[in-house]
Amino acid sequence: MNCASNSRDYYSRIHTVRDLIDNSADLYGRKPFIKYLIGEEIIEKSFIDLRENSLAVCRYIRDICPQKMHIAVIGKTTYEYITALTGTLVSGNVFVPFAPNTSVDEACELFEDGDIDALFYENAYENSAKEIQKRYHKLKTVVNMGDADWFDDIYRRYNSDSVYAPLSEIELNPSECAAIIYTSGTTGVRKGVMLSSENLIANITYRELELADDDVYLSVLPMHHIFCFSCDYFKPLLDGLTVCLNGDIGNIGRSLSVFQPTTMRLVPMICETLIRKVAILHKKFPELTDRQAAEKVFGKNIRWIAVGGAYLAPGLIAEYEKHGIMLRQGYGMTETSPKITTADYGDECKDSSGRIMKSICDVRILDGEIQVKGKSVMMGYYKKPEETAAVFTPDGYLKTGDLGRFCDDGEHLYVTGRIKNLIILSNGENVSPEELEKKFADEKVIKEIVVSAENDKIVAEIFPDREFAAMMGIDDIEAYLKERIKEANAGEKPEKEIAMLRLRETPFPKTTTNKIKREHVKY
Repeated sequence: MNCASNSRDYYSRIHTVRDLIDNSADLYGRKPFIKYLIGEEIIEKSFIDLRENSLAVCRYIRDICPQKMHIAVIGKTTYEYITALTGTLVSGNVFVPFAPNTSVDEACELFEDGDIDALFYENAYENSAKEIQKRYHKLKTVVNMGDADWFDDIYRRYNSDSVYAPLSEIELNPSECAAIIYTSGTTGVRKGVMLSSENLIANITYRELELADDDVYLSVLPMHHIFCFSCDYFKPLLDGLTVCLNGDIGNIGRSLSVFQPTTMRLVPMICETLIRKVAILHKKFPELTDRQAAEKVFGKNIRWIAVGGAYLAPGLIAEYEKHGIMLRQGYGMTETSPKITTADYGDECKDSSGRIMKSICDVRILDGEIQVKGKSVMMGYYKKPEETAAVFTPDGYLKTGDLGRFCDDGEHLYVTGRIKNLIILSNGENVSPEELEKKFADEKVIKEIVVSAENDKIVAEIFPDREFAAMMGIDDIEAYLKERIKEANAGEKPEKEIAMLRLRETPFPKTTTNKIKREHVKY
């Protein structure tokens, strides 16, 4: 464990992202921080490289954008994207990230909402960027970030020995808005979450259990999501760990083989896909031990995986442990920068939503709702004072909208559902659809399930995995699932029993973070 990076004295010196990159460069120097592949070659960038390159981008931005701006950045996860992210933050401008597949219509709508002044985009987005320029007339600056050669030119021309060097020496206010992150829009309305440097830095100043100096992260999730750029970028930057960039999700097999990571942060869906590959491999080569089969998929060094974004089934945890990999869940939301709990690699409450980060936030449960207070809680929703006021209690707690309970030890948290999804029956009974859905979390014939109500009866709508069912010799999927529902209903109150099954031919509509848009399937 690196004592310097996990001491309170160290944390107390860091208030902004500029402090973060300066301290990390001073502490870890030429140690590799970012690794990525170009063809067959592994490219390494040190902590010092990251600082120098980020400051060069900062100087470039301040040279072409002398006034404070809201800068939209659209691109895939690359080293260049990372320096654009950090360069924006240390330049005193506001970073507003968007997914690389953001449509022109959505971009124009959100640019208007977020008062976007400048757009930095990658080559692949050029046609969309031109269309946005035609339709959204408030853009003062539009920059095609091009490729690595474009960035190399910026890194050279705006280096610390250039005439532009003074442009990076600015005083940043930790309390000012540094980033606006748009929520995924599960309710159909996306809101811009304002996060200050204080919010962003506070959320990474926790001690991660089982952390070692030689841990190597594989960053798989897209960097425009707060979960990724906070946990896969800022946190390892603080702790002096190496991060390997996967790029496109389709590269994950190659990345695991080349980089041999010790840890990753994933969503449950990717975990399920990877362990299924292990099972297929094991079936093909039965002479392999469980661990040997896992190492052929994950690499020889994999030790633990943190999961967020959706419910993690106990059966999946057990399956990973059988293969010598610790799999645990954390919990958070964009509005809390993002973490409220952290994945805890002990055996206590291992099926929980994680250990509460008490050094960062205070968590309480009031009328069943999880509520949070602390330095990492957002400033508010951009230009939405009424919506902001509505999510805070009079004594300053953020109302997460999630239902939950504490573990018996008071240290861990269980998230049991969403208040907005509660089914209220005519007899006054409240039913959490998520609790019923979780009963099927380990059922591999079910790819997706949404529980809702129709005519005061509970309905389960299921998108089945027909390929898996065929492989298992299940011809009548409907009959099979009705039997599973009958088993799940055993012991439930009659009004909470699933009364109807409906099969889907297509997946449910989803948000940009792959969450099901439940409003499209309620009756």
